[in-house]
Amino acid sequence: MSLLLSETRIILMHPTLPENVGSVARAMRHFGLKNLVIAEGGVDPLHPLALRVSAGAEDVLERALRVDTLEEALSGVVFAVGTTARSVQSIAMQPQDPRTVAMLARDMSNVGAIALVFGTEKHGLSREQLRRCHQIAHIPGDEGMCLNLAMSVNIFAYEWYLAGADDAQSADVPLLASADDLDVLGERLAAGLERSGVLHAKDRSSKLHTLRRILSRTRLDPHEAALVRAIAERLPEVLGPEKPL
Repeated sequence: MSLLLSETRIILMHPTLPENVGSVARAMRHFGLKNLVIAEGGVDPLHPLALRVSAGAEDVLERALRVDTLEEALSGVVFAVGTTARSVQSIAMQPQDPRTVAMLARDMSNVGAIALVFGTEKHGLSREQLRRCHQIAHIPGDEGMCLNLAMSVNIFAYEWYLAGADDAQSADVPLLASADDLDVLGERLAAGLERSGVLHAKDRSSKLHTLRRILSRTRLDPHEAALVRAIAERLPEVLGPEKPL
């Protein structure tokens, strides 16, 4: 199995149809993906209808993990891809097609775990869930149309399989700080800026997202992340008390 395929986890957010979960497992098994995570409730992967539709991919369903939150599902992930059929202009992130994202994921799989995140059948991923991802992916097609969950996973799994077959061409990516480390660093920066009056509570959520995006693009290694975190923890002392306007 290629490194990309073995390091990738497929995350389904609150799937509601057992047929879809079974079809997702079948697509995963066909293309060599074996790590399935179901987050925020939804269908039991061992639902009889899911097992029947999986048609030989029962092992994927039997090994599937169930977690309560997206944060738990993304634990240890270095590159998370959020999928969407909707406009993402408000996310301030340029969506990429599955093939392009598969190549990015292939290179990042040298560093650690990869996640492909899919939303609910009815609503997809929320804006906040998309903001937790490092990259947004969109399947091109006629405007106003979208594929169902299992079809979407099929397309991404196919591109992952092709990219994984070319593992030998992966770029030499250095060791990077984990997504968990960057989340902690972002929180420390936000807390320091808030205490110093640079960041206000009403803007905290959007500013924290911006900080996460900046940090993920900088590709900090663990030592660099630790240094920036130490600086962040001293921000109130460095910046001094808030001055009246």
